[in-house]
Amino acid sequence: MKKPDKKNPVLRRLRELYARMDESYTASAKAIGLSCQDCADSCCETLFRHHTYAEWTELALGFAALPPARQQEIRQQAETYLRIHGGALPGTRPRVPCPLCVHTDHGLACGLYEHRPMVCRLHGVPNLLTRPGGQQSAFPGCDRAQQLAKTCDPALLDRTPLLAELARIEMDFVGRARMGRLPRVDMTIAEMLLMGPPKL
Repeated sequence: MKKPDKKNPVLRRLRELYARMDESYTASAKAIGLSCQDCADSCCETLFRHHTYAEWTELALGFAALPPARQQEIRQQAETYLRIHGGALPGTRPRVPCPLCVHTDHGLACGLYEHRPMVCRLHGVPNLLTRPGGQQSAFPGCDRAQQLAKTCDPALLDRTPLLAELARIEMDFVGRARMGRLPRVDMTIAEMLLMGPPKL
């Protein structure tokens, strides 16, 4: 297996897209006065699944740069995370911090913040997605965002161009010829970390 290359030009495009996502999120959050500080309903305890090899590789690169002792600690937390979710009763979702989480004075924070995937970057604010057929789906955002949006006009974050660019990045990263042969990615961060970099 080739070691992931942090200088890969496609991954540079992914990081540029991440910066655009952060800017879009910040603008939407500012418009409704949304802050994650001291929120009791931390999205870091929400079960998210991620779907691209490019994001998985970027996460693996960030993880590989951590000190070995910290990597081992995160792996142990990832195993605990999966064990708890795997033993959950049908129809329930335990609230367990992501294995990358660190505790701060203001709550949970991501220990690989610069490398976190798209879902972690855009979750929370009210947003809109236009599907290829033209159908639009609106998402109200997290509970705090929904309460804040009642007192002002919500600034809907349009996820459509961001997701379209992520799809192009994934196609270029994996390669069109291999795209249909590779298994679909549908993993939690815990699973990605324990499996190591994707085998491409």
